[in-house]
Amino acid sequence: MSRYETEEEQVEAIKSWWKKNGTQLLTGLLVIAVAFSGWRYWNHQNQVKSMNASALFEVMQMNLQQGTYGEVSREGLKLIQEQPESPYAAAAAMMLAKYSYEKGEFDTAKQHLEWVRSHAQDDSIKQVATLRLARLLADKQEFSSAQGVLNQVNKESLLPAEKAGMDYVSGLIALGQANLSDAADGFRKVVNNPDASKTLQGIAQIQLDDLPH
Repeated sequence: MSRYETEEEQVEAIKSWWKKNGTQLLTGLLVIAVAFSGWRYWNHQNQVKSMNASALFEVMQMNLQQGTYGEVSREGLKLIQEQPESPYAAAAAMMLAKYSYEKGEFDTAKQHLEWVRSHAQDDSIKQVATLRLARLLADKQEFSSAQGVLNQVNKESLLPAEKAGMDYVSGLIALGQANLSDAADGFRKVVNNPDASKTLQGIAQIQLDDLPH
């Protein structure tokens, strides 16, 4: 058998294989190409969304520092509505809750905190939102509801500073229910917690001093 005949047979074998498998191979390559293109597009879109969310949050922070609270609300609500799954949305909702609380708009603050509890991806942010909601309810003298919310906190996962917040709310609830012994215990834990903020320690100390002896 000559070399030419061998090459001829090889060419025929390739043609025969391609006839049987060529379409399937091209289809597979096309599927891979489309999938890769789709992945790149999806990844690009996620990057764009993340950058937009970051930019909106930065603008919101700048407006808060400048005291343009109307813009704070507008940018925060836009971020929450357009990108609810973004971690920036949860942070924006927490900021809006704090802003509303300081204005005395407790119902609005409550709505923002409940939104965080329902939508935030980060459990630690949910914990903080839960603690703040419990304190808000205690401040509104809704002590039974505040205790119900506080019971949902995973105490084992709390950081020491967060534990101080929980103890303070526990003290408020006990005080509201005329349980002076438990109130004193809660406030005293805050005062003795080295990781509690100085502001919270000071408030807890005032509450403790005001209790009947």
